[in-house]
Amino acid sequence: MVTIDNSSEVPGFQPGDHIAIRYVFRGKVQTVFPSIVVTDTPELIATWTPPGTTVMNGVSGGTGHLSVEVMAAQSWEMVARKWHTSGVLRLKSPRTMWSLWVFWDKGMTELRGWYINIDAPYRRTRFGFDTWDMFLDIVVEPDRKAWRYKDEDEFANAISAGLFTGREADEVRATAAEALAIVRADRPPFGNIWASWRPDELWKTPELPEGWEEV
Repeated sequence: MVTIDNSSEVPGFQPGDHIAIRYVFRGKVQTVFPSIVVTDTPELIATWTPPGTTVMNGVSGGTGHLSVEVMAAQSWEMVARKWHTSGVLRLKSPRTMWSLWVFWDKGMTELRGWYINIDAPYRRTRFGFDTWDMFLDIVVEPDRKAWRYKDEDEFANAISAGLFTGREADEVRATAAEALAIVRADRPPFGNIWASWRPDELWKTPELPEGWEEV
């Protein structure tokens, strides 16, 4: 369940290209983030979602926080909303089971922190990249000296609901620990150098691609 096939022959993207990062769970799109390619190499894929971008989110009962039960039943609906907080820079080694998100304040003058998201290896598509979120996350302070795990209760509920086998759950936990060690050690290509990164001022806000719901 954890592994996503990454054998697609879709060609690589160029810096500045507009793509979509989609979370796809059991064949159904859950989230769509229109994004701009910063870099696309075998070692690192970096993408930028600027504030004001229209994203698609799965919702149930009027909330975008999907319970394990909703996930298992695939009973969410997709609605559009504006990415209205700060922009987010996503850093991911294509075949690893986690990504590092970088957040700044609204004016991008100060780093707010790092966010380790446990998610499936990327699969290239004609839209960009598909992955899916595995519930467990880690919030890391700007200086990388302090951190806390997030959504551990949801991860435990997902295990109880059978969304993960015991072996897969162990793999997720081990991946989280490994990712945290890499981030704390300031290891490339996930180093602190990204704190000083800024988007190209000429970049336009990416839009939702036509047919984004097709899997």
